[in-house]
Amino acid sequence: MDTNTFFHTVIYILCSLSLIVLIFLGIKVILTLNKVDKLIEDISEKSKKMDGAFNLVDKVTDAVSSVSDKVIGKIFNVFTGVSKKIKKKGKDDFDE
Repeated sequence: MDTNTFFHTVIYILCSLSLIVLIFLGIKVILTLNKVDKLIEDISEKSKKMDGAFNLVDKVTDAVSSVSDKVIGKIFNVFTGVSKKIKKKGKDDFDE
């Protein structure tokens, strides 16, 4: 057997082994991607179930914020009115 035939035989064996390894890895990748797909579907279903709760929390937060804004506005108007009355009294007392 000459060296040329020997190297061809070695290359054919290595190519065959690498092809077998690549097929094995391809099968493993496909199985892993199927598991990941199932996991993503499960997470998607669970997040759809939670959307209602998140929407409820969002609406309650908006309502509380609206009420607190109105209360703060009323308190600010009361303090503004009181300070204007105090300033008017101060000017009236100063004029006399």
